[in-house]
Amino acid sequence: MTSPMPVLVRTAEDLAPVLARVSAGALLIGLDFDGTLSPIVDRPQDARLDTGMQHRLGQLSALVPTAVVSGRDLDVLHALVPVAGLTLVGSHGLEMSHPDGTVERADGLDRSDADLSALVKRLHCATASLQGVLVEPKRHSVAVHWRMAALSEQTAAERVVLDAAREAASFKVVTGKMVAELRPAIERDKGGAIALLRAAAVVDGKSPTVLYIGDDVTDEDAFQTLDPARDVGILVASSPRPSAAGLACS
Repeated sequence: MTSPMPVLVRTAEDLAPVLARVSAGALLIGLDFDGTLSPIVDRPQDARLDTGMQHRLGQLSALVPTAVVSGRDLDVLHALVPVAGLTLVGSHGLEMSHPDGTVERADGLDRSDADLSALVKRLHCATASLQGVLVEPKRHSVAVHWRMAALSEQTAAERVVLDAAREAASFKVVTGKMVAELRPAIERDKGGAIALLRAAAVVDGKSPTVLYIGDDVTDEDAFQTLDPARDVGILVASSPRPSAAGLACS
């Protein structure tokens, strides 16, 4: 099913009715990292969260349960977001760190983890001749970036990923902005993580309203779990595109 175009939010006044609605009861906030809290960069290792944003996140988490939801490894996310009081969701929902220090990981990672090193080696070999293509090994997955590559190299990199996926039964391909990731074939994503956090926050039979903000294709998994009658999804996008988020801003 094709997603509709979200309503563009241009000013703070446009958001006022939405904020009034979500602030009426218990609230859970989910925020993507790359492209939402921090600008997109050519090389993933160059991403930074500026001190002003760190301060605002600290203030927010002191008021409302807040989760940073990312495709990055949980350990990397901890280093990038050194803010107390947050829930950090890494690896597209496969791993989760709570404010009290407890860590949850999805069941079934053992099989894919055992196959990961061979997959990373194969991708390094297959992309070695492709200029501007970067292989990013992660704890439970591996991403191939082509943001800095010419169009012909981008196409070749996509073929490499698809070929590798056919040989790696314990992984699935998930695409994003100028990147494809081979991720464990486990039914857990950003949307599943938000659903788990919402369920854990139920009080007296009432679950919190969710406000989720993200920019990438993988954030659609979170937007799709939202209830349009009570939750709010905001897509961060420089140009409009169909999305399960009800609202969009640039």
